[in-house]
Amino acid sequence: MSAPQPVIKRLDHLGLIAAFCHEIDLPGLIDRIIPKHSEHNVSHGDAVLAMILNGLGFHSRTLHMFSDFFETKPISKLLAKDIEAYHLTDDVLGRTLDALFEADVSILYQVIAEHTVEKLGLKTDSVHLDITSFHVDGEYAQSAEDDINSIQLVKGYSRDHRPELNQVVLELICENQAGLPVYMQALSGNTNDAKAFSEVTKRHIHCLKAAQNSRYFIADAALYTSDSICSLNEQKQKFITRVPMTIKMAKQALLALLPEQLEPIGNGYSGHWIESDYGNVKQRWLLVNSEQATKREEATFYKNLDKNLTKELKSLAQLAKKQFACATDAQKAMSEFQSQCQLLSFDQSEIRQVPEFAGRGRPKKDEDPTGYHYKVEANPFTDLEKIKLAKLK
Repeated sequence: MSAPQPVIKRLDHLGLIAAFCHEIDLPGLIDRIIPKHSEHNVSHGDAVLAMILNGLGFHSRTLHMFSDFFETKPISKLLAKDIEAYHLTDDVLGRTLDALFEADVSILYQVIAEHTVEKLGLKTDSVHLDITSFHVDGEYAQSAEDDINSIQLVKGYSRDHRPELNQVVLELICENQAGLPVYMQALSGNTNDAKAFSEVTKRHIHCLKAAQNSRYFIADAALYTSDSICSLNEQKQKFITRVPMTIKMAKQALLALLPEQLEPIGNGYSGHWIESDYGNVKQRWLLVNSEQATKREEATFYKNLDKNLTKELKSLAQLAKKQFACATDAQKAMSEFQSQCQLLSFDQSEIRQVPEFAGRGRPKKDEDPTGYHYKVEANPFTDLEKIKLAKLK
């Protein structure tokens, strides 16, 4: 009689992942929030842990192939329960995904993150907010637009350089000790960063502040809007961000800065603190100068100055050739062009009414025009203040 053949189960790195999930009691926490009320072998918590192990198993499998993935794994040890691979059907996993959606994934994740931070004893001094996007391949059935709980896979700004594809946006807030995400929100592909940040400051900062006890809330320039900083101030939350140069007060502060006001910070940097009340919120701005960046960027700036001036003059020439049906349209086009000019300003500009006549050539004397069109006329000059501001940027 032949000896039974040994069965090999590969644990690999999945043992560490499963051990950590059990240490923070991830399956139990999920089961307490979204329990199953029927006879089952696999709870929602077990199913989530199985999906985590599959996702971190260095390959991706569709739901109906999950059981194949776990055939070669010691599943009873990983899930710490008497569960077999064939129990992990696409029906079980699909119902878990539905339950997570109904419970609100972002709120559920925030509860898990708070529990994990507390379990690990992380002392959070600050939290960092950022946003990114991913492209999605293939076609997806879109939910009705009035379903406010569903995100829309649509065209938007692509951070991975695939603007021709639909996008999905992910918003994360991470604590500063271990870089652990403590808040997560999936958003539609065309979500505006500033608008998304404003929603976070209004709806979630008080919860995060209570849970993480963080001193500072840190984000990029998209956070710096009047709405967002007022909301942070009302909740007594200190913040650190970058002031965008689109704000008039920021431009004025840079133009008014004198070289002798800069104090050395170190490593080729110097700075000057000023007080600001933008958005009726008292705050301090640090104007920073870098010697290395100044030398590097000045060379590029002067190299591109003539090219950019020529480009703006060509655009003005194209605008001057354009015919408009009414004076209002012509004035609107001129105003938009002026606001976009980074280097040019105008001594004067006017909208000229041009008569139209039937036939070709010079019109006959006393011939009445058949209609009118309107053209833009402007006298441009190189604005040294704009050049100074562009150099300061």
